[in-house]
Amino acid sequence: MMYKIILQNSIATFLAVTSVTFILLILQVMPFEIYGNLFDGSFGNIDKISRTLLIATIMALAGFALVVTFSTGLWNIGIEGQMLFGAIGATFIARTFLAEYFFAPIMIVIFGALFGSFIGLLSAFLKTRFNVHEIFGGLGINFVASGLIVYLVIGPWKREGIASTGGTDLFPKSSWINGLGDSNFPIYPIIIAITVFIILFILLSRTSLGLRLIATGANKDAADKFKIDSVKHIAYAFIFAGAIGGIAGAIQAASIHHKLVPNIAGGYGFLGILIALIAGRNLFTVVVISIVFASIMVGGVQLQLRLGLDSSFPYIIESVFVISWLIIKASKIDAKLLKLMLRKEVDFG
Repeated sequence: MMYKIILQNSIATFLAVTSVTFILLILQVMPFEIYGNLFDGSFGNIDKISRTLLIATIMALAGFALVVTFSTGLWNIGIEGQMLFGAIGATFIARTFLAEYFFAPIMIVIFGALFGSFIGLLSAFLKTRFNVHEIFGGLGINFVASGLIVYLVIGPWKREGIASTGGTDLFPKSSWINGLGDSNFPIYPIIIAITVFIILFILLSRTSLGLRLIATGANKDAADKFKIDSVKHIAYAFIFAGAIGGIAGAIQAASIHHKLVPNIAGGYGFLGILIALIAGRNLFTVVVISIVFASIMVGGVQLQLRLGLDSSFPYIIESVFVISWLIIKASKIDAKLLKLMLRKEVDFG
């Protein structure tokens, strides 16, 4: 079954890339020159690979968080707010005496998860207690989180003698979540993402809790009739998603910026929504699409420097890819092609 999903998604990817190629030709740019520069800009040397994998890790974590809530039938638009609060949790630890100890990165991840899960719980409370739709509740939380970070950066956590939105003081180096030794290779963020991947895979496919979460998403009323407490499982989904989003925000703060800055989430939460939609709740596909998107974002700098293209060009590529993928999935072209291929294989066999 798994190999069929991989084959089907491979077909969809090929068709989506073909659509992107067609649009690039219409725009009168050479597709293979674009792809070559994107690849060189994102995988051309170890520093570029490290940057690409770090951003892919953050995107994947955001996508994992959305897979949890999508599985429960929820639109977790507040993922950006959860990431922002995760970054606040990371900064809180970085500003205490704990930041000087060797276990500071672990504490940063834990507090990022705690702060994010608290905001996830708030989303669940608004939905289950006051019937506030998660889209509106999530948007409100995003605004609150953004405003709170600006307040902290220019207020209580401002740099000594400076009140600007440039960010807080740098975290102590002992609290940075970087690679081994002086390496920039993001081994620890990757290990964290792999751990989350394994936990979620087991949770959603091998446990009764995961099945109850999915049942709640499939049909809330039917779940209630079978004595599955939908309110409780909605809360679980938001708490899990918030914790994962908080970890992503903590990594943003401690691995990329090494301080708290406004808009630290960088839109990765919203990209996570697209990634989860494309992946169709498949965790492995989330990883693949995250790497693709990260390579486009990191390699997109090359398009400006070498080809003189506008800075928005990488986003055009991403947009065409996403729209093409969704059309392919909605029309089930990939499934039909896979079925045709397998039928021919049987005939020739």
